[in-house]
Amino acid sequence: TLADSSLTVGETTTVSFSFNEAVNGFDASKIDLSNANGTLGPLTASADGKTWTATFTPSANINDASNTIGVNMSGVRDLAGNSATG
Repeated sequence: TLADSSLTVGETTTVSFSFNEAVNGFDASKIDLSNANGTLGPLTASADGKTWTATFTPSANINDASNTIGVNMSGVRDLAGNSATG
């Protein structure tokens, strides 16, 4: 989720990646920004391992409501070793 989905020049927003339970194997390499028109800062995990956050900075002079941030769930597992889905 995005804290703010309507950014203007110079603004940033917090992006949250949330899971139903704690997971292993989730890191920046799992995030697909190819359609995001921006960059993502370092990920920070919550203490319970269910939520990661990062700061998204949009590219200057881009106005596109179809921007997306994707997640590759390959290799992401819960603490019992079960593969994540989503």
